[in-house]
Amino acid sequence: MQNIEELKQYLAELTDESALIAKTVVAAPGCIPTPCFPEVIAEILGVLAEREWEELTDRARNYLKWITVKAESIDALAPRPVKTTTRGFELLAIDRDGNSFGDIVEHSQELAIPSVMVRFASLIATFLTVRLLRLNMERDQEIMPSLTFTQNVDTFYLNYPRTLKTLLELFPEYQQMFYFEINEDVTEDYLTTIRLLAEDLGIRLALDDTNKMDVNVHHQLLDLADWIKIDFQATAYLEEQLLAGDGENIIQHFEEYALGARSPVIVFEGLTETSPLKDYLEQHWKLINTVLYFQSRERSPVPPWNKYFGLMQDYHADKYGLFFKGLINEQ
Repeated sequence: MQNIEELKQYLAELTDESALIAKTVVAAPGCIPTPCFPEVIAEILGVLAEREWEELTDRARNYLKWITVKAESIDALAPRPVKTTTRGFELLAIDRDGNSFGDIVEHSQELAIPSVMVRFASLIATFLTVRLLRLNMERDQEIMPSLTFTQNVDTFYLNYPRTLKTLLELFPEYQQMFYFEINEDVTEDYLTTIRLLAEDLGIRLALDDTNKMDVNVHHQLLDLADWIKIDFQATAYLEEQLLAGDGENIIQHFEEYALGARSPVIVFEGLTETSPLKDYLEQHWKLINTVLYFQSRERSPVPPWNKYFGLMQDYHADKYGLFFKGLINEQ
């Protein structure tokens, strides 16, 4: 494949369900049964990042080809009487052994793989998985107009804005389905790039809130962010504050935050079904202009998502999150 136009044609052909399934491997060797796209990832990276791809060893290329994604469900929480249902999924990179992002970065360093190549392989796998899910749901006559997916975008992506823009243009459905989470490590140097990408491509942003982001960056991105995501570490701290009797102050803080950020959605990462904080927010959140969601790596899929996603612990007890099981013929 020689150029971007040929790549666009190649991907357009993959919108046909049978064509995409033919390019999909149900599982990497020894891994959980989640879709992998080794041939397609290699084709796209070979065009988008030709120089970096050519410089990799065969082992490094083979590792990148098998990068895939797991999911964490994002579900409605409050205000009542909101119906608890799945609103979307955050998609997170895993490798052929089911290892999470931190382990992928470590192994990539051993193989001399540039960090940006890991990011783009993950983003390609994300888009292909969502395309496959959408095709499966269309086949089953399920409607998926409002489902949202999120994935982190950090400075490694933003150092290659032209490549990122080209990749996003290859998958036009991202505009309706994706929120890109701005990582807390982003500095003021990247604000112009973020704004240009958001305005030029119409991408939607979620803002990570971990109290680690530079205050000026945080303030200057609030007007772009439709979602605020409270990091799992910050959520764990809120759990401690609630148990210490600080529930009213937590509600007041997030009411003020929602109004100041003009955010219609706040997502709390790391909440479980039995979380005291989940119950408290569900019972006490009254601000109707801001909806609360919660994100869990251990939540069993609710219908109709149980047809398409399963718990990774069903295959590996120490692996968390969901895998897409749309291609698996269950007995």
